[in-house]
Amino acid sequence: MKSNENLAESLCVKYGLEQQSGLVETCLPGVRLFRITKYHKVTPQMYQQGVVVIFQGNKVGHLNDYRFEYDTEQCLIVATPYPIACETFASEHAPLIGIDIEFDLPMIQQLVEMLEQDGDSDMLQVDPNGRGVAVSEITPLISNCMSRLLFVLHSTLDSKVLGPQLLREFFYLLLQGRQGYLLAQYCRQDSALSRVSKVINHVQSHYEQKLVIDDLASMAGMSVSAFHRAFKQVVTDPPLQYIKKIRLNKAKSLMIQDGLPANVAAGRVGYESATQFSREFKRYFGLPPSKAAELGSL
Repeated sequence: MKSNENLAESLCVKYGLEQQSGLVETCLPGVRLFRITKYHKVTPQMYQQGVVVIFQGNKVGHLNDYRFEYDTEQCLIVATPYPIACETFASEHAPLIGIDIEFDLPMIQQLVEMLEQDGDSDMLQVDPNGRGVAVSEITPLISNCMSRLLFVLHSTLDSKVLGPQLLREFFYLLLQGRQGYLLAQYCRQDSALSRVSKVINHVQSHYEQKLVIDDLASMAGMSVSAFHRAFKQVVTDPPLQYIKKIRLNKAKSLMIQDGLPANVAAGRVGYESATQFSREFKRYFGLPPSKAAELGSL
């Protein structure tokens, strides 16, 4: 079988990304293909829940003081939506190519239950110092699974018939790895990660509204102080700082992808002052809103 890099390159041809940067849905729901053709300095990017697997190129991520790298040897597990500052290493001749795989919660829950019933729950115990983002090793078994997944993504019928089985195998192998607890905790409604994730999902859907910390803590079923501790452990930001980053990333998307002017985008994400928005946007992204297009959409 071809190497994963060659399979990924041929997949870009199938989905029309062979000559450009972009992000596209594949014929397997929950799996997206992306290609980046130039170097990007450290810039905040919004990551959704799921796993990022790279077949060519590499990235360096910064989550406040936490620095991590992921490439063809490590995948990135994101348990809750994060704005992560990333440095992307890619060029026209050596593009970064990879896939995003969304979590399939029912599938992962079933796998966790099977592992626990079989007595393998020790590997799923939470890391007390763990964050909601971690890199996990691409083992030979995972690499082989990815080869077969890339192969079936070339065919709509193969993806429909074989794709779900391959994703199930992939999640099972991740659960057996050192970072498997992240997937397991994401499924457990009583875990701190799950409770914080519930709040983050609410923030993602209501970022333009006034969000009160007391209400968010109540939503998580925690006291305000416990909520602050749990939130900062998982996200590495206090709640208000995270909400600000979400709003700024959403505004960036509205300006780049929808072509909205800065003052309109600011209002859409909950800013009452365009001046404050411009100031915070420049402080966060390093460029004023008028140059948002230079930040790129990936």
